[in-house]
Amino acid sequence: MRAPRYSLHLSLRYRRVGEATWHTGETQNISRSGVFFRTDDPIELHTPIELSVALTTDPVPRAAAQVHCRGRVVRTVVPAERDGSSCSAVTIDDYAFLPSPLGSISVEL
Repeated sequence: MRAPRYSLHLSLRYRRVGEATWHTGETQNISRSGVFFRTDDPIELHTPIELSVALTTDPVPRAAAQVHCRGRVVRTVVPAERDGSSCSAVTIDDYAFLPSPLGSISVEL
């Protein structure tokens, strides 16, 4: 059975494992097992990837939890109408909540 997806539009940063440069994107939906996000940079299937997502808590963004994930691309969608963006689905292998002003939690799958 497929994990429930939650339609959340959050800013994220990502990079291919071993790459120094971070790229930006926006989540389209998130589940306990993965993230589907939009970006201007199509990512090849099976590419190992790192993601960093800020779970904002308005009106105090500095207290947002930062989630750092590692996984791999399981699907990339390039729309027929080239508006410069594509979407990638990443399965999450492990993740950790990074330290914030309010404390931290670390979890491994």
